[in-house]
Parts: sequence; C-alpha cells; structure tokens
Amino acid sequence: MLDELRPVDEEARAVDREEAEPPMLTKQEAIDEVRRWFEQYKIDPDQIFARSGELIVRYGDLIHHLEQETEDGRLLLRAMSRGRLIRQQRQFPGLEVDHRK
Repeated sequence: MLDELRPVDEEARAVDREEAEPPMLTKQEAIDEVRRWFEQYKIDPDQIFARSGELIVRYGDLIHHLEQETEDGRLLLRAMSRGRLIRQQRQFPGLEVDHRK
C-alpha cells in the first residue's frame, strides 16, 4: 500500500508525457498543411512521400488519404500531429508563424 502512495520520480513522469497521445490536428488543418508544403517547397505531386515494400505513397495522394480518412490518412494525421508537438517542444524556428491562416 505504501508503494502506491509514493510520488512517481521525474523520469517516469517524463516518459508518461512522451507516450501520451499528442493533441490531434483536425483533418482540415492537416490538409491545409499539405497544401502549404506544395506551395512553399514546390513539391511535385508525383514525388514519393513514403515507400514500404511494394507500397508507395506519393505527395499527390496525401490529401485524398486525409479527406477519405483512410488508414494511411489516419496514420499521416497522427504523424503530423506528433511532429508539430515535437517542433513546439524543441522550439524549432518558424513555429511562431501560424501557416494555417
């Protein structure tokens, strides 16, 4: 019983925060972010975004996956949400600009 009452050490709390689900972007926020990538980085829609074995996902497919909420779209939304959280935590430059406007 006493073990249950002892405070959790700082390291354990840090791990819990990292494993916690990041705040999710909305579907529209993710779509807007992908469109921003196209404009800002002049990305060719036929350029490969990800490849795993025989599966190839091109940048041009991303908006469709997000709109249709496919398994790949949900995975992308989760990855984009986590990426944004990490950039905010590490205070990467450029985050003070809200590109969603």
